[in-house]
Amino acid sequence: MSRVMTQDTTSKWKKSAMKMLVGALVGFGFAAGMLAVAGSNLLDAMGPSRVALAAVGLTYVLMALFVGFGLAAPRAGAALLNVGDADELREERGNMLRSVMTMAVMGAVLVLLALAESPGFAGPVPAPVAMGALLLALVAGIVATVRWRGQFDELNRQLGLEGCFWAFCLSWIVLTLWGAADFLGFGWTLTPIDVVTTLSAMMLAGSFVAIGLRGMMTR
Repeated sequence: MSRVMTQDTTSKWKKSAMKMLVGALVGFGFAAGMLAVAGSNLLDAMGPSRVALAAVGLTYVLMALFVGFGLAAPRAGAALLNVGDADELREERGNMLRSVMTMAVMGAVLVLLALAESPGFAGPVPAPVAMGALLLALVAGIVATVRWRGQFDELNRQLGLEGCFWAFCLSWIVLTLWGAADFLGFGWTLTPIDVVTTLSAMMLAGSFVAIGLRGMMTR
């Protein structure tokens, strides 16, 4: 019995690892393609911090596309996403569709911020447009959270809280170390755009940590 359970667990881990590998390869190709479209001149002008912010934004957009594909084609999506089967995608369609909308909007806003003009950078996106999009997204997020709060079950609400907790902890560690290294003169400059990038990236990382600790990465 123990051997069967071990083999089943190993099989699940292999399946999850393969999905993550495929996702990573697709993500790398997607990001590389978008950066190629941007052109080397724009990338050089953006600098590492803006490129990193754009990469995080594209990650959100790509995740929205992945989940959106899964909802549109449940059978194919079940083989790609970390779900039990196509029926689970159909049952969770409402909640997952809201997640798709959230990730797509957040990713688009982060990309706009990365491309926005600012002192020292003549970006293709006007600064008021990027700031307006950010404010609109925040307001919409608050309204949506209040409106949808009763539509999530206890597990999803708890996962949300745990994801936020881990995102805060990871952000605190990264930003504290980075900020300390900056003002102590170690040469690791922390800029405002790096703070935005770190917080956005840690939101993703926190969600994965919360899901992983509950054993939901090997379904």
